[in-house]
Amino acid sequence: MHGPAFSRSILLPAAITLCALVGADPVFAASNASPPSLIQAFNAAEASLRRIPGDDIERDFRPVWTAVADLDADGRAEVIYLYTSTFSGGSFAQSNVVAVMTALAADDPRGKENPKSLSAVDAEDLAAIRASGYGNDAGKQIPGAVHSIRVEGDRIIVAFKIVAGAHTCDFVDYKHVCPPDGDYVWTLRWTPGKLTRAE
Repeated sequence: MHGPAFSRSILLPAAITLCALVGADPVFAASNASPPSLIQAFNAAEASLRRIPGDDIERDFRPVWTAVADLDADGRAEVIYLYTSTFSGGSFAQSNVVAVMTALAADDPRGKENPKSLSAVDAEDLAAIRASGYGNDAGKQIPGAVHSIRVEGDRIIVAFKIVAGAHTCDFVDYKHVCPPDGDYVWTLRWTPGKLTRAE
């Protein structure tokens, strides 16, 4: 199913199964001619999410769905993934983000260490990003429980359900404020550095 461009539709229970199967830690380079496998894509997403600082309110940022596709038909695959977190409640929305990763270029700042940093954790995290060959490029918060995601050409189609007061909605006037309850389908389009809804 891998190639310069392809469609993929995965229901989230299948994605959770994928997460449970990940045991090895394969690495790949952006210079590889073939696109990454789904497990390599998962590992790339996981490596980048390690860079988000957690706290007592939100932590354990993790990918729950991954796909690989050439969204801009330039012959280089992008990684698309959905990530969430463990959230205890706070004055902001719980992460529920569809993100796009692009292949790292030589000396890419997304994987480059600060020569003045003495942090062994930073060095380890950035080494994992470089080994994965991919870095985060753009993301979009989804304000509801995602049922499915599919990639069709240059479009990422996200189906989700909104329920009043969901933690994934914006926090306004001391409460989570959501759009009207119901089932939604958003079509997202990616351009370098930006992931936006197509009206």
